[in-house]
Amino acid sequence: MTNGGTSPSDAAVLARGRRLLALAGDARGRDSAEEARTLALRAAADLERGVRLTGDAGTPSAVRCRALLDLAEARAVAAADSGATGVLEALHEAVEDVRDVSPDLRVLALRRLAEAHGARYRYTADPAELDAADRVFAQAQGLVQRDDPVRAELLAGRGEVLLARADSGGGLEVAAEAVRELRAALALTAGGELRLAERQLLFGRALHRHHTAGGAATDLHEAEWILARAARGARADRTAALAWLERGEVLLTLAGVTGAPEWLDLAAESYHHGVRSALRAGEPLLAAQAHHQRGAVLERTAGPVRALTSYRAAWELWQRAGAAQGPQARSTFERMTALGATT
Repeated sequence: MTNGGTSPSDAAVLARGRRLLALAGDARGRDSAEEARTLALRAAADLERGVRLTGDAGTPSAVRCRALLDLAEARAVAAADSGATGVLEALHEAVEDVRDVSPDLRVLALRRLAEAHGARYRYTADPAELDAADRVFAQAQGLVQRDDPVRAELLAGRGEVLLARADSGGGLEVAAEAVRELRAALALTAGGELRLAERQLLFGRALHRHHTAGGAATDLHEAEWILARAARGARADRTAALAWLERGEVLLTLAGVTGAPEWLDLAAESYHHGVRSALRAGEPLLAAQAHHQRGAVLERTAGPVRALTSYRAAWELWQRAGAAQGPQARSTFERMTALGATT
């Protein structure tokens, strides 16, 4: 036996599957989707065989768990869906294989399973998937110490799930729990961490949802502050664009709550930054949304001529993105037509 309990033939099959999986990952990085799918299918076939062989040979469960985790990844790449049924099956089996063996490996398997349920929800919109993801993230959190570096990832992951539950009508209690989890995740996230801006964006959204569900006005002020930090500190232009757009929504809400017109000017500016970040990211849909929202604000603050310029830019982007028939694109066209008739 070799490789921690696998036979030479088992190890060779698993090694080949992992090599093919690495090549599939490289193909994805080069945006070669068909090549990645082909390689991932081959990797999955080898890994499935390797899992069967390790089961027949009575291989240590930790070895088999790692093989199942790799199999889940190969199936996700092959299906272009990290919440596919085969992915969930492999991850459930991986979790069971290390129930009483390796806490660290069990935490990894639980985290992957929770993320897969979250991905499945984005495809199916089935609230049961969010409930499952929440439950599995909570299980994983119960296995880690407070100073464990992986704790921040689990807190952020569960916070994102709770945020999705709040967005689907979860109410004030769920929104408050999302705020708590994401606040704790940020407290454990170092200043130079690559995912800092993404977590700040999630936290800002959670604060905004908490206010919408019945929270205090202080939620909006804290959300505006953290979203500005996320937008200005983001290393990815898409993250920056999303933060600028979310901040614009918060500023509009502040304008409605306080009646102070300066919030509207700041909202228009935030949407302008959102346009620029979205275009740099190559995201015409995001840029169109930002232009549309800016146009709506400018109608109230700067008059129809300037608003019309933003609406026309949004309409051009909707068309470029092939989304001119969508509801927001139609709203852009309606406003553009109405303002064009009066200017």
